[in-house]
Amino acid sequence: MKLKKLLRVLSAWTAAAIAAGSIAVSSAAAADEADTALGSLGSVSSVSSTAAATNIAQQDEVNAVWIAFFDLQTALKGQDKAGFTANVRQMYQNCADSGLNTVIVQVRPYGDSFYPSEYFPWSSYCYGAIGTDPGFDPLEILVTEAHRQGLTIEAWVNPLRLVSEKEITEVSPSYPVRKWYENAEKKSENLISYGGRLYLNPASEEARQLICDGVTEIIEGYDVDGIHIDDYFYPSGLPMEYDAASYQASRSSLSQADWRRENINELVSEMYSAVKKADSDCVFGISPRGVVSQDYNLVYADVEYWASHEGYCDYLAPQIYYGFEHSTADYAKTIRQWSEMTTAKGVSLRIGLAAYKAGNTDRYAGNGANEWVENNNIIARQINLSRQYDNVEGLILFDYKQIFSEPNDAMKIEKKNFTALLK
Repeated sequence: MKLKKLLRVLSAWTAAAIAAGSIAVSSAAAADEADTALGSLGSVSSVSSTAAATNIAQQDEVNAVWIAFFDLQTALKGQDKAGFTANVRQMYQNCADSGLNTVIVQVRPYGDSFYPSEYFPWSSYCYGAIGTDPGFDPLEILVTEAHRQGLTIEAWVNPLRLVSEKEITEVSPSYPVRKWYENAEKKSENLISYGGRLYLNPASEEARQLICDGVTEIIEGYDVDGIHIDDYFYPSGLPMEYDAASYQASRSSLSQADWRRENINELVSEMYSAVKKADSDCVFGISPRGVVSQDYNLVYADVEYWASHEGYCDYLAPQIYYGFEHSTADYAKTIRQWSEMTTAKGVSLRIGLAAYKAGNTDRYAGNGANEWVENNNIIARQINLSRQYDNVEGLILFDYKQIFSEPNDAMKIEKKNFTALLK
């Protein structure tokens, strides 16, 4: 555990323990509580009998939740600085009470920002219109309040996804993306326009530099513990003819598909280097799709290469949003695949889990379509299984809203079960 994080965690833990009247914690009692919680799951129908290596949360285990832009929008709506701060404190308290120790907060969803930025306009999700200053800095509050409660916070950005073509005219001409959009040559080089939305072009060195400058800006301006990106790389379904001319002009010896993958490799490597240059203690994590072939073929992300080579990330958080009965990508098979291919020194796994599926039909799961409806212990069992793998350092739940703001009855039971494993 990094020093600054350790000091914050120890300080918050000590304060909480003193307030409770005792610092001593019985590991035996904790073990009994977790075993009892797991045992109680036996009364609920189960489709997995795989035993766990341990049912006790490890000291350095990362138990995280994604807090998306729409969660922040809800917390910000109609609030001044004090009101937003109060909402954030409650959100974080909810996380801590459920055994979570890390929040991954989406601060740049569409080439916009939840903080004052030199490179990106204020998000419309802050104050209703893009470019509108809310009068305070939401990210500063998010970081301060996280550390106040002993939580680790990572800034989640979408590196390539931008506003829609309709919205770009609302962006101030002072920002790079708007300038490029108005210049035919720069637009062709630096931007991708597909499906009515704009994306930064990973084949462009200038576009990749903007992404890295944005990352550096966050790290230098805020005491974040990490930078996190998800699975938005090349737009899924982007026709080959779209960038055929750029590919030919590059004179690459690679196939066009591999050329795209190499562009993404360059982006990820440059982001990793930018993070480490700004703060060597800051981690860089990537959350790709759970199915490796989809990453490789649909969005041109060579996740297996990142998992087996140093210099691309500190952790991968595959979105293994599948139950144990999923017909084509069952959880047990998929987590094993990710564990076996993650071999690079210093690269670990955090497993992305689908809290949002609790109580809902999984229409792409084939014969397992009703698994999340018929079972209320899936997430606990997934955590249980993940602890068998030495290179799995924890989990990330998607998303805050479904767990805390608007939980259905199934989620309430799931939360009770997984909380017993995390605390």
